[in-house]
Amino acid sequence: MVNKNVFSPSRVALAISASLLCFSSAAMAGETDKVMELEERLNALEIELIEAKDAAKDVDRIKFGSGNPSPEMISKDGQSTMQFTGRIQLDYVNADPFYTGSKNEYEDGINEVSFRRVRFGVEGYFSNVWKYSLEFDFDGVSEVEVKDANVNYRGFDNSEIKIGFQKFGFGLEASGSSAHLAFLERASTDTFSPERAVGASWLYYGDGYNFTAGYGITALINDDDLNEKQDVFNTRFTMTPIKNSDHLLHIGASALYTKNNSNTQEIRYRARPNTKATGRLIDTGKFDTESTQHYGVEAAYQHRNFLIQAEYMMAKTDVDDEGSATFMGSYAQAVYTLTGESWSYGSKKGTFKTVKPDNAISAGGYGAWEIAARVDYADFNDSGVDVYGGKKTDYVLGLNWYLEDNLKAQLNYVHTQVDYDEGFESQMDPDVMLYEQDGNIFQARVQFRF
Repeated sequence: MVNKNVFSPSRVALAISASLLCFSSAAMAGETDKVMELEERLNALEIELIEAKDAAKDVDRIKFGSGNPSPEMISKDGQSTMQFTGRIQLDYVNADPFYTGSKNEYEDGINEVSFRRVRFGVEGYFSNVWKYSLEFDFDGVSEVEVKDANVNYRGFDNSEIKIGFQKFGFGLEASGSSAHLAFLERASTDTFSPERAVGASWLYYGDGYNFTAGYGITALINDDDLNEKQDVFNTRFTMTPIKNSDHLLHIGASALYTKNNSNTQEIRYRARPNTKATGRLIDTGKFDTESTQHYGVEAAYQHRNFLIQAEYMMAKTDVDDEGSATFMGSYAQAVYTLTGESWSYGSKKGTFKTVKPDNAISAGGYGAWEIAARVDYADFNDSGVDVYGGKKTDYVLGLNWYLEDNLKAQLNYVHTQVDYDEGFESQMDPDVMLYEQDGNIFQARVQFRF
């Protein structure tokens, strides 16, 4: 019998299946090894991350903000911080000669370079709800002065309490920092702002409004002569009835009451022509008073890169045996940023801050440029009590260049006109009485802050 080879599909399928099963088992074994290896590496990375977080909790951290050269030190629990702050303003001034003070002093023209402000301090938080500030001024002319030495408690909702040596808010321009001025100097309305004082103030803020109230004693923190003591009470209220991406309307009002003590019964109002370098061109001289009341209204409107603002302030003083005297100051100004940036507004305190350039020099750009104009007027005459301090009008043009967030250059031209109701002797000819004077001032500033 001859054996025949018979083809069987089932046997072939069985052989193929066995082969695939062997291959798949080997492949699965390989993939399983890879998965296990990846899991081990992932676990190792997780352990390293946990260890890094634990290590970070055991040491203080140092952080640099964007565009700010001053480091911020943060405690290991994140509850306390400390950061150095500073402001350096170097000025050049060229001014015509003026009659200053009580109009008996002739001041030669000025052509000088000097430091307007050199400030250095520290600020930060502790226990998460306390904010502190300590700042000194080293201007190279007078002794080192304390400008701020206070703490804020911020544990309330929409409310803060500040205790210590501080500046009390009064008016729009005076309430903001000198680092954020459109011109080199504040307007003549700054004459009516209170001096820094030791005391307490309360700030309450809501959606688009804020209110501040404070009490202080104006004895200088570096001065042992308490004869300079005055009691100061102040309030300020601001609101923004219009605030959107294109338009902002700010309005506000301030009030200040100053009570002299028994050893201090004098007051004096005087003002410079929008520069620190010259003397005061209008000056009431000292006269007796027991108390003063200052009132101010303010308004500002911003449309994108265009900002206008104005203030009016009035002082009413009690003059012994003669009734009361009234003096006033006001200004209006406009700022237009040519490169399109906008001033920032802080509704919490009702103040503006200067622009930040979109194209800084360090990024290969040309910074931010803006032009500004101001008219500043003050009247320190009151014939009813025979006080003749004079009237002054300043016309100011400004050009500002913001190279970086914290570096800017400013150029101002000031033309001042002064009128006096009582004449004064000419320096050139004592027989000639002068009743007016005018002059020009060119000044420039480079400012660096952190």
